[in-house]
Amino acid sequence: MSRVRIPLPAPKTQNKKKNILLPRTNIKNNRWNSRRLEARSSTSLAKASFELAEIFHRGENFPINLQTVIPYTYYFFPKTFSSAFFVLSSIEEILLEILKKKKSEKKKEVIFVDLSAGVCSASSAFIFILDFISQKDQTMADLKVKVFVQDISDIALDFGIKILNQVAKGVPFEVQIEKIVSDASRINIKKEIGENPDIVVLAFSLYDIFRDDTDSMISWSDKILKATSDLGVFALVEPALKRRNSLFIMKIREALKNYVIAPCTHYEECPVLKIKDDWCHFGTKWVPPLSLSRGMNLIGGRVPEINFSYLVLSKNKDFSRWKNLHRVVSHKLEEKGRIRFWTCSSSGKNLFQILERNIGEKNSDVESVHSGDVVFINEAKEKNGFFELDQNSEFKIVDCLFRHDFFER
Repeated sequence: MSRVRIPLPAPKTQNKKKNILLPRTNIKNNRWNSRRLEARSSTSLAKASFELAEIFHRGENFPINLQTVIPYTYYFFPKTFSSAFFVLSSIEEILLEILKKKKSEKKKEVIFVDLSAGVCSASSAFIFILDFISQKDQTMADLKVKVFVQDISDIALDFGIKILNQVAKGVPFEVQIEKIVSDASRINIKKEIGENPDIVVLAFSLYDIFRDDTDSMISWSDKILKATSDLGVFALVEPALKRRNSLFIMKIREALKNYVIAPCTHYEECPVLKIKDDWCHFGTKWVPPLSLSRGMNLIGGRVPEINFSYLVLSKNKDFSRWKNLHRVVSHKLEEKGRIRFWTCSSSGKNLFQILERNIGEKNSDVESVHSGDVVFINEAKEKNGFFELDQNSEFKIVDCLFRHDFFER
């Protein structure tokens, strides 16, 4: 991996320092040494980026133009890249099936569409994942990956394509990048690219496109899903905001529940949507880029957290592999002598508990349970308001949303 260093949400991975280089014309009479220049430029960039973050959290829009594109990338790219990375890597088996099918066809093309792409964080994450996959599948070299990035901002796309080109540099398969400058709410994907895409992603943009019009979000999502290929998937990733973005995801999921692949392990009505002041979201700890951490420390700002809501849809029900299992929808709650966690399944949202003295060979996975895990549970006893696991209960982690095995290959 000799190309650009991407900030990754892996607790075991540290990121190298990236200084901001300033033009020599900013140095007058050598009064400023390089450290003072770096600190001053970092402070200015950090302030500008954090101002955009505050605007975003207020629910206001801001244009990505020549003034905002660099601070936007500095603050938001690590979070959006990481979130898209985890969502897409969690469906690696599905991506492998799509790739296998494409390798058997004459054209050998995989078509990826990044809608409302901004600075192309989702498409960068996709190419990054494919590169890891190619390390264990030498036949990937026969594939062409066509990436279409769409946004209303030409400036954002040009900046993002430069990043994407760096990510794609040196990969063992052909990458072709095309940009589409248009309004995402009105896009006709098949007309724009001439084919049905295999993977479509919309990341952190629903509110920017539709504001609070959930009916339009639902009809638009249905249209995008129908435009995908027979093996295609459509992934939506949004910030974990209870009364806005997460709520949008849950309502889209409810309307299109017959096509859901993840995070749900069932086609039933959304249990969380029925609970007041609750929302479906996932999160993990991460090591942000050192430059971002330092910049936020300089101004007393907060580093963005990795927490998001997401939905993966497909017309192909063979991709729904986790039926009748549980999805962990909370962090592991460790108290004195016991472990607790919440899951969501066809039976609803439920609290599980196990006493530490009952942890054994059959259920040892419970010690490493994490938000977003898909788990198998057997022989849990219903008690007053929760389910109890004992020494005879089975508990096994089947799959993880937050995967770190990519970094150990």
